[in-house]
Amino acid sequence: MRRGCISLGEVQCDDCHRTIPYLERYLAIDEKDGAEVEKGEMARYCIDCCLRKGYAQYRTEKGEQTLTFFPE
Repeated sequence: MRRGCISLGEVQCDDCHRTIPYLERYLAIDEKDGAEVEKGEMARYCIDCCLRKGYAQYRTEKGEQTLTFFPE
């Protein structure tokens, strides 16, 4: 399951290991390294890592470009 979240400043990306700044968006997903994990385990990815892994994409709707973590 994918969850789009907003950082409170104490979240670290599981891929690049940088701290995700306060109020920046990130993705929490129930898989790690492409494999499903036990219930309760979760991977957290910053926007840059999500874009690189294909978990996020930019869409243009009504003339505005928006970032989404959820596929169509």
